[in-house]
Amino acid sequence: MMPVAGLVLGAIFGSSGPQDLLVLRQRSTTLTNERDTLISDNTALQEHIVRLKSDDAYLQRLIRQELGYARPGEFVFRFARPESP
Repeated sequence: MMPVAGLVLGAIFGSSGPQDLLVLRQRSTTLTNERDTLISDNTALQEHIVRLKSDDAYLQRLIRQELGYARPGEFVFRFARPESP
């Protein structure tokens, strides 16, 4: 009777028992979510690259927003950002 109890305990708490299976499933879920996020980010970056290469209006808007450039005759108003507490 004793060896059977040892086998049962070994199966439950051993290196390939249900507890490890649960950990592996959680890890698989985490990795799947990370993969999906990376695929989404990659798609957005690829679309951004295509627009940078082919859409002059998009490129001009980004340059104006990020670098503060203005066309001749335009005024750029800059407002101080509120300080973070």
